Amino acid sequence: MKYPRFAGVLAAILLLQGCATAQQRRQDYVDEHPGIAEEAKTAILEGKIIQGMNADDILASWGEPDRKTVTYSRGGVNELWTYLTPVGQFTSGVVSLTITNGHLTGLTN
Repeated sequence: MKYPRFAGVLAAILLLQGCATAQQRRQDYVDEHPGIAEEAKTAILEGKIIQGMNADDILASWGEPDRKTVTYSRGGVNELWTYLTPVGQFTSGVVSLTITNGHLTGLTN
């Protein structure tokens, strides 16, 4: 009967480890990119995104999206990134990001 209790403790440890990993990923990214704008740096460290961020900044802040759709046009590359779980400053619902030519141009929640 000790196994269910152990499983709960293990799940809690893994959850906390995942949170620490996200924060460490953000700090490492900021440390490795000293030329990043101060506004973007602050947003990344807080797990947020701001208009105009590049795709790498977004990945550093929020991690990989659950879905990516890429289309090509004369204007360049358009991507739709979808996060299905709460992320960043959004606590519920699906968040979709529009990334045009490598930079955030739109957000839907």
